[in-house]
Amino acid sequence: MGQRPSRAPSVIAQVGLAPELWLAIFEHLPIRTLQDVALTCRSFRYLAQPLLFRCLTFCPYSLDTNNQRFIHCFETVERTKQRIQFCSSARIAHAVRECKFYPRYIVGAVLNPKIAYNVLLDILLDTLPLFFNLQSLSFTFVDLSQPRVLKLCALRSLRSLFLGNCTVEHVQSLSPLKLQVADLTIICDDKPSLFWNSRNDHGLSVISPDHLRSVSIINPVAASQFLNDFLGNTPQGLLQLRCLTLPCDLGVVRTFRSLLHLIPELAELKFARPSQIQHSLPKDENFSLSKHSNPLRPLLKYKGPRQLLPHFVRPGALEHLDLWSTRPVSTDGSMNPLELHGALVGGDELVSVCDQEVLKTVQMLELSVTHVNTIMLYAICIRFPILRSLYVYVGRGFFADAATQAWNSEMIMSALLTLPLPSTIQRLRLSSHSVVPRSGLATKDRLARCKRDLRVKYPNLSFVSLDESDINLTWGRNRVLDY
Repeated sequence: MGQRPSRAPSVIAQVGLAPELWLAIFEHLPIRTLQDVALTCRSFRYLAQPLLFRCLTFCPYSLDTNNQRFIHCFETVERTKQRIQFCSSARIAHAVRECKFYPRYIVGAVLNPKIAYNVLLDILLDTLPLFFNLQSLSFTFVDLSQPRVLKLCALRSLRSLFLGNCTVEHVQSLSPLKLQVADLTIICDDKPSLFWNSRNDHGLSVISPDHLRSVSIINPVAASQFLNDFLGNTPQGLLQLRCLTLPCDLGVVRTFRSLLHLIPELAELKFARPSQIQHSLPKDENFSLSKHSNPLRPLLKYKGPRQLLPHFVRPGALEHLDLWSTRPVSTDGSMNPLELHGALVGGDELVSVCDQEVLKTVQMLELSVTHVNTIMLYAICIRFPILRSLYVYVGRGFFADAATQAWNSEMIMSALLTLPLPSTIQRLRLSSHSVVPRSGLATKDRLARCKRDLRVKYPNLSFVSLDESDINLTWGRNRVLDY
């Protein structure tokens, strides 16, 4: 339980309920409601005001076009120091749960060589221990030297750490003081000059492997360092890790595949989609999860290219499937409906077929396709018998066959009444972006009839979105069906 400051007797006497009960209520209110509560009376203000500072955001420095960091005026330093001082007071500090420190682009800002950009970073790091209930910390475009890293390691309540384009100096012999974070996210851009050097280990040297439950790294270099130097050097593996996100890079995939047995409790695996799809991923390699002596749990969630699905997912537990492709039909991973049909049903010698036993347990399906047509929807209908949620995202680029084969929104709406979607379906989101002209504007009566028919055929269906227009299909017994 987090600590709270002592309360003034006058406040306790003025509040009808016990202050602990009011505080428990206030903690569930959104910020705008809390602002109103704080204006109600002095007692409520005393209890509610600290909760307005649960999430702190500091943006004191700027970036130029080369990602050089600077603070352009002394007034910024003074204002930020005052904010940090106020938020670290005994009145407020106990309520702080999240802190973010990142730059912003200021139009017309000019570099001031008299001000070191990291002067406020050092002040914040010295202040962080006063936020004794701090759980989440985010840094973007900062340099964390060894002294700064040691200050971070003193934060024993910290559970989530985000490092975006940060240089974190490697620290030796830090075992008893390592950060015991559960969630770690590392993001790096494509400008290596600022952030890639021999001393930058992206913070991995100060992370305790015994507490990690979720890791997200989408840069290939940082991911390789995590796999080779962190995971590979952990004798017992990451026994608590449940969720892992890696870049869809061939070198990373091959390294991870050989170390998969070191994460026996992995339940969610995601491959981040690159800006330019790498087309050299393995398609039909001999690889079996069962060859490892340490048994692995079947995944509950897989997000990534359909080419890697057979290599990492075993049947029996998969509930959430998010598929795209590395084939060169597009650069954003959108699948042609024929490719998707071949992956789900078969019939295409160039496309490996997904294990039907893996697909039969899926309850939420997300797909990235070039367009929607009957081939694609039919494959979904026959391969996912207990599907509850279907989300189909259509690429906005030009695809040659989309002009003649894509369905528009009206065609999709009509097809929902004839295709054998599973009776368990509850949520449906489809986009067409079709260039095929509509046969005419749908009338209010026609849509009302479609809704009534959908209600009969799919009694569990409560939400439909077509082309980013939401149709609420949640009816009361006596509710009139509105357009």
